[in-house]
Amino acid sequence: MNHHSIGVNIKKILSLVGCLELLKILGAFTSEENSNQSGYKAQYFEGKSDNWYVKMVSETESRRNYTISYIGEGNRPLSFRYEIFETSYFTHPGEGELKNQEEFEIYIKCSGPCFAVSNSIPVQIEWEGKKKCS
Repeated sequence: MNHHSIGVNIKKILSLVGCLELLKILGAFTSEENSNQSGYKAQYFEGKSDNWYVKMVSETESRRNYTISYIGEGNRPLSFRYEIFETSYFTHPGEGELKNQEEFEIYIKCSGPCFAVSNSIPVQIEWEGKKKCS
């Protein structure tokens, strides 16, 4: 063997070792991710006021679904504003419409696992000059 072929073989071995280490690291992340997903417990919250009913369903750790319905007397408002206070740091403000539907749905996708939700999720709704927290 000449000096050049020894250098090539060492590079191949180092490259192979680098690939094996990378696979080990990726495997560790995959295992950890799968164990988190399999250990995740679905969450369900609901609450109502005199005029509004709100529920939250979270079946995966990276997504939450909210449904807002008007349950008050009289005609339902065509539009409303809401603010969901999941934590003291994360609020989700927005506008909803009930023009052609009975309920309004909000889909929140977290960039990773969503922050843990406490025992309650305050929701503030404003409509037709009125404001209500549920």
